[in-house]
Order: sequence, then C-alpha cells, then structure tokens
Amino acid sequence: MARNNYAIFGLGSFGSKLALELSKAGNNVLVCDLNPLRVEELRDKVTQAVIADVSNEDAIKELNVAKFDAVILGMSSFFEKQILALTLIKQEGVRRVLAKANTAIQEKILYRLGADEVIQPEQDVAYRLSRRLSLSNIADMFEFKGSAIAEVTVPGHLGGRTLRELDLRGRHQVTVLLLRKPGCTEEIPPGPTTLIERGDQLTVFGSQQSIIQLFKEE
Repeated sequence: MARNNYAIFGLGSFGSKLALELSKAGNNVLVCDLNPLRVEELRDKVTQAVIADVSNEDAIKELNVAKFDAVILGMSSFFEKQILALTLIKQEGVRRVLAKANTAIQEKILYRLGADEVIQPEQDVAYRLSRRLSLSNIADMFEFKGSAIAEVTVPGHLGGRTLRELDLRGRHQVTVLLLRKPGCTEEIPPGPTTLIERGDQLTVFGSQQSIIQLFKEE
C-alpha cells in the first residue's frame, strides 16, 4: 500500500490523535505546533515533529507544504492563526486542506477561505450517536463516496432466508460484505447460499437510505 504524506498543524486532542492514527496506518506524518511539550510527545511516533508558527509565511515556505497529499488544521481554538495558516498554505498550492471548526460560523468562514473539508468532531460524534440510538438495528454507519458502510443486526422480517433468496443487491442495491453469528467473534464473507437469521451481525454496503429502510425492525 502506498504511503501518503500528511501534515497536521495544531496538536490538541484532535490533532494528536489523528497524527497517531495516520502514523499507525503507515503514512508519513509531519506534526507542527508552537507548544514544545506537545511536539516532544509525538516526536518518536511520527515521521517528523516541528516547533513552528504556521501562521508565519516564512515557516510555511520552510515546511514546503505543497509536497503533502493533505494538510490538516487542528487549530480551531486559535482561529485567527488558523485563518492565516489556511490562507498561506492555499497560496502555496496544497492539494487538499482539511480544517477543524468549533462552530458553524467558523465552518462557513473556513469554506469561504478555501478549505476543502471542514470537520466539527463534537457535532459529528453527536450525530452518529443520535442515529445509532434511534436506529436500534444499526450499530454504526460510515459515509463512503456517496454511499455508506454499516454494521447492522438482521431484523425478523429478513431472517430465515439465504442471500440468494433475499437478493438484497438486486432489490435494494445493498451488498453484504461480512457476517458474524451471535456469540462468535469470527466474521466471514457470506455466499449466495448462506442462511441469514434474525440476530446475525452483518457489515453491508449501499445507500444510507436503503440500509436504514431495509434493516429497521418492523
């Protein structure tokens, strides 16, 4: 798998956690913050750790930000510096810029200044938790290029038939990727003759609306 190059500016809880996860996944990760302690904490866990003020034009040029596949700005608590950093790195021709926002107003400003994606972690977590609590048969759902991947529990109205009989792909454009039986830890890729029973755990791929309609308990 090809290694991607990421730069993360701002090492609060969001930026630090993201840096660790990207590094664990085998990517090249540069982290940058003005706080020496935060930088030192990650120095041995990422590709490069730098103490610098990324709202400064000279610092941005020295970091050669255009070489990164994406730059992530996690400095939403220092919004003025984040705006300056965003402006500078867009001027340097960075391919993709993601920025963390604390409020809807921050989100709107960041998009207007050229951010390719704006993340509000607290809002995203609240939305996913609300959806999970409201839809008892859907454990989790992730959007993926216009579709969704979800972990679901088979409701009663789908149980007792094989995947061929259910024809979820043909009738609902939903594909079953993995199956796990209750009480088991092993997940298997099911075949057309696999019997699906109520309570089975499935990992499925399809449109969000189709998944919600298909796996709700009737």
